Amino acid sequence: MAARAKSDERSARPSLRERNRLRTRRELLDAALEVFAESGYGSATVENIAARAGASKVTLYSYFPQGREQLFRELYEEINNELIEKISEIFAGEGDLTDRVVATTDAVLEIGQRPLIGRFYSIDDPALDIALTPVRGHASRVCADLIAADLAAARKAGSVTTKATPEAISELLVSAMRSGLSKVARQRAKPADILQAMRALVSGL
Repeated sequence: MAARAKSDERSARPSLRERNRLRTRRELLDAALEVFAESGYGSATVENIAARAGASKVTLYSYFPQGREQLFRELYEEINNELIEKISEIFAGEGDLTDRVVATTDAVLEIGQRPLIGRFYSIDDPALDIALTPVRGHASRVCADLIAADLAAARKAGSVTTKATPEAISELLVSAMRSGLSKVARQRAKPADILQAMRALVSGL
């Protein structure tokens, strides 16, 4: 039985070839993150990204046939998924509406505080519209829906008195979070100040 278990374990592990492929793919993504964060989207080129990864254009396109659009989209969705996981845990836990919104804002701002990722995630370029259509607003939508549901429940319980719709308020709060992320990434605002302002806003509902 032990020998069979070890055999099953070995067969379940990726082969050396597959591990090498995964490593090369990750290296290309990491290189793209650096180039996008430094140059923006419009000035980034496949040549620059491949060179940063120590690879050829042919290799890059073999992993990412759509080139820089696909690289940007996959990096963006990685951050989306990380945020969605954190935000979902926050709203599944204890605390009131204000605590959860502030904790969510903190999670968003933490992304902005990472030098490369913060600059990357806050890139605003019209040329990105096509590249990001499948993933843009993914995390924001989940966040807004959770806040709206929480706000509706709080209003039903009488802990908030605002007559504004939960959907409108949640959209504004999420927009404020994204704006805060951008300002923090560019070192134009301190996270503590934004968190204090968000607490004041939500407490006033």
